[in-house]
Amino acid sequence: MKIRYYLAASAAALSIAVSVSTPVMAQETSSSVRGTIESDTGPVADATVTVTHEPSGTVLATTSDAAGNFSANGLRVGGPFTVAVDANGYQSAQVTDLFLQAGQPFRLPVVLQTQQEIVVTASALQGAVEQSNGPITALNREQIEGVASVNRDIRDLARRDPLVSLDLTNSRAIEVAGNAGRLNRFSVDGVQFSDDFGLNNGGLPSSRGPVPYDAIEQFSVKVAPFDIAEGDFQGGAINVVLRSGGNKFKGQAFFSYTDENLNGDTSRGVTADVNLSSKQYGAFLSGPIIKDTLFFMLAYEKSKDSFPYDSGVGSGVFTQVPLITQAQIDAVTATAQSVYNYDTLGFEPNQDEEDEKIIAKLDWNISDAHRASATFIRNLGTYQVQQNTFLTPVFALGLESNAYVTREEINTGTVELNSTWSENFSTTVRASYRDYNRDQDPVGGRSISNFEVCLDPTSAGSLTSCNTARLFFGPDVSRHTNLLRTSNTSFDATARLDLGDHSFRFMTGFTDVDTFNLFIQRSLGDLYFDSLADFAARRASRFRLGGAVPTLDPLDAAADFGTQNWTFGVQDDWQATPSLTINYGVRYDLFNNDTLPTLNVNFLARQGFSNRETFKGRGVWQPRFGFNWEATDRLIIRGGAGIFAGGTPDVYLSNSFANTGLLTNAIDIQRNTSAAGCNVPTAGLTPQQQLAFCNAALVGVSGANFDPSVVNFLTTNTASISASPTDAIDPDLKLARKL
Repeated sequence: MKIRYYLAASAAALSIAVSVSTPVMAQETSSSVRGTIESDTGPVADATVTVTHEPSGTVLATTSDAAGNFSANGLRVGGPFTVAVDANGYQSAQVTDLFLQAGQPFRLPVVLQTQQEIVVTASALQGAVEQSNGPITALNREQIEGVASVNRDIRDLARRDPLVSLDLTNSRAIEVAGNAGRLNRFSVDGVQFSDDFGLNNGGLPSSRGPVPYDAIEQFSVKVAPFDIAEGDFQGGAINVVLRSGGNKFKGQAFFSYTDENLNGDTSRGVTADVNLSSKQYGAFLSGPIIKDTLFFMLAYEKSKDSFPYDSGVGSGVFTQVPLITQAQIDAVTATAQSVYNYDTLGFEPNQDEEDEKIIAKLDWNISDAHRASATFIRNLGTYQVQQNTFLTPVFALGLESNAYVTREEINTGTVELNSTWSENFSTTVRASYRDYNRDQDPVGGRSISNFEVCLDPTSAGSLTSCNTARLFFGPDVSRHTNLLRTSNTSFDATARLDLGDHSFRFMTGFTDVDTFNLFIQRSLGDLYFDSLADFAARRASRFRLGGAVPTLDPLDAAADFGTQNWTFGVQDDWQATPSLTINYGVRYDLFNNDTLPTLNVNFLARQGFSNRETFKGRGVWQPRFGFNWEATDRLIIRGGAGIFAGGTPDVYLSNSFANTGLLTNAIDIQRNTSAAGCNVPTAGLTPQQQLAFCNAALVGVSGANFDPSVVNFLTTNTASISASPTDAIDPDLKLARKL
């Protein structure tokens, strides 16, 4: 079991991390103020405490109990807030310039006087402190605007945390306390925005993150939050709370541009004629629809970039692929056009990337006791990926038709209601829906196989391996059949009961995730030519083909399943002393899958257990304990221990549905020097018949059509199907104790 320790000048924390699939969300999106009302003679009961969010006029009123305790929950984040206190027999008191963070209660002690009114700022009030359950780095709006970020990338906010590093070799993945980026949880206004499926290296659902910079009110990174509201991660919890409108109209816009004329063209004496362009622009607008009642926020951001690929040919880039010249590219392209009627699109040294983000948010003060919000987020990003370029032997270059464009579309809607039912009871109810669509489309289309051409003039030595360098064109083998759709529907509710020094929290939630993943390699075929002469003569040395069996309909091989999760939790935040807060609680996540993988009897016979295991019926207990001790006015010690579960990419479970060993098959036909002609033994055939089959697969190839005998071999070769690899989950898997 992994154990993580954290120690800083003002904090110490211990956490235990375990692995599990995606649980329900219940992240805090509101703030709270708790405190005591006292006088020189002791606690003040029945004092009226009015908390006002100054920008919007949002008001929440409560009263102190017999011990002088008060609590105001479900507040907006940010500020400034003003807290006004009125009590019979005492002068009124006001605390101004109070700024609040999501999920971080602010403890506010107020001492009333009989002689004079008190007006003091929160920062000057002795004993006022923000309480945190575990190590956290939180940035407010002002701090966000001060972060330098050329690309307006949310990763530049995350790296302000001392325990965060960015892996520049892996899509700038956010690594928290040394954990892989795919194990983080990223949420926006309480909605899970991580890359659930796990295809992106960085853990975010799109290459640049899903929200505009200007729309962020608060940003936080939590390494070990000892709070039952935080789940679905093993690395870190990265939370964003969006800005809301107020009684004043606010707006801003930006535009940035650069191109190759604004950059250098020489590095260490090497000159490159680089085509580069980058545009970013966007706007933000917020304000009232009905003063003090209804508010809106709109944000838009778009970026368009074209930048040079890291490897290429000629003087257009800094790094060249050895042994490949422009003349060879032109020759292969000409042969592809004249012999195979296909345009390779040549070599393109630049890659394009676009990203568009739109956010709309409404906030409604229904009454002093009820506040609702509704948020819509749309993110559409596309980026090009160059394939099959290798700078080590055997060298290779992928032409433009071998590249592909990834398109990621995210649409999310959220509705939240915060209600205060009495002085000591409040609730938060939230419902959300998110759909995620990911396509990977070859730049040159899907009308032909993947071609790999050895640049040797004629074949020499092995018939299936190249001696010099290779060119690839046509759709890359992993893009032949590739489609991902997920949808996430979630409901959660949190109730808070304040009883004196204790603040109890009760949480429940449900999430349903539907996954449709379709992935078959080489379904359009994969051809290798051992020389330029063989390529011109349509004589392949190797042919590989994959497909769904027995129908060849790709939909029959899709992983199509649902995962349901129920979450329950209870926690007590105990103000043990004026300087010590203790929180303890437990969270339980229970999982279900509504369908099971197709049974593979061959796998059952080989392994002795079924391949139909899922997460159905599995659960994980996550006890949490934390403390916040204000040792002196200048020293706060925080610590705790807890079990954190989640963040495991759904692709692992998806593989059990897609890779059953029954739904797909693959064949690999390789030329040899024997009389039979290739490596595929066909029972019952004479050498002449087997040679005819090999010629049908490898001679006179077009890349667009296959001989019926080859397709029939794919769908009927049951020997290879019965022994094919199968993905399965161990029946004894313990989600809460993965080592």
